[in-house]
Amino acid sequence: MSDIPGDVSRLELLGVLQALASGVSIANAEGRIVFSNDVANRILGTPPSDKPADEWADHYGVLLPDTGAPFPRDRYPLIRALAGEETHDIEMLIQNPTADHGVVIESSARPLRDAGGSITGAVVVFRDITALREAQRSLEQSNRDLEAAHRLKDEMATFVAHDLKGPLTTVMALSDMILTDDEPEAASIRADVCEIRAAAERMHGMVMDLLDVQMGEDGGLRLKLEPVDVPELLGTVARSLAPRARGIVVDAIDDGLTVTADRSLLFRVVANLVDNCVKYGPRGGRISLTAYAADGDGVRIDVEDEGPGVPDDLRETIFDKYAQVERVRGGQSTNSRGLGLRFCRVVVDAHGGHIWVEDAEPTGARFCLELPA
Repeated sequence: MSDIPGDVSRLELLGVLQALASGVSIANAEGRIVFSNDVANRILGTPPSDKPADEWADHYGVLLPDTGAPFPRDRYPLIRALAGEETHDIEMLIQNPTADHGVVIESSARPLRDAGGSITGAVVVFRDITALREAQRSLEQSNRDLEAAHRLKDEMATFVAHDLKGPLTTVMALSDMILTDDEPEAASIRADVCEIRAAAERMHGMVMDLLDVQMGEDGGLRLKLEPVDVPELLGTVARSLAPRARGIVVDAIDDGLTVTADRSLLFRVVANLVDNCVKYGPRGGRISLTAYAADGDGVRIDVEDEGPGVPDDLRETIFDKYAQVERVRGGQSTNSRGLGLRFCRVVVDAHGGHIWVEDAEPTGARFCLELPA
């Protein structure tokens, strides 16, 4: 403490130490405490020890905060400072008799030297961080509870999807039987059955999207890779969706364009994008499917509508799970929550590709995906 200005009296220095918001203890060269301010005494819960450092553990009840085991003597900040070492932010648990579960402190220490550099003592400064650690533990527990709830939600969604698959398959199979029935009395109900079958097919698609999104996010989506004729695939999508997407056209396709992909999943990706365009595009409007070679021998597929487009602030979140999609159709805002676009991103990512949305010209949205060849 030889660097203290000569005009600062000992009483003034003690006054400064007492005014500090942190605990301060000073030991002499033999390791005996010669000063502790009031904050230190309050945090430690006991008067300063006049015993040597070997007996501090019994006097203050110093433990390791994580295990509750006795704090190792050679790790005491004051003892390390008396050996010439500076320490910073060492956590210790003090068995303060006024606190039910003790007090967690964070302490730093440094040696005190005379003008010749010899160690004449050591000073330790510490603060009570019990409330901070309790808040951190509470936050960590809340995070664990939230993660558990999130896992439970995903598991429940998966269970529900699995349970829905069976009845939907039955509805679709029975609808197909009625639609192929040539008996005269069956003709009058075929139109209604067509609607039932189409609704069940859409529900089945959503269930499969939910299952595949969950598998993709859990790392369990398995691709059945094979060479896929892209023009043939897009033509199949166009024909299968023609009853609902009468304006769909397939154009500007490079002949002989192929990609190694999971044909079934890629079909559903393109079909979902077309469905999205049907939902938001004008009735009877053109929906264009385009495929061509991309940079680096990859393949790009564009699905474009003549609707209102996608606002800039939604172009990333539109592919998030359960994201709310809001576009304007016919002068009205249309909201949708679903998994279709999330499913598309999961599948494209699994193929090592990229999917995004951009403006079409003169109006509309263009959904683009690129896959490696």
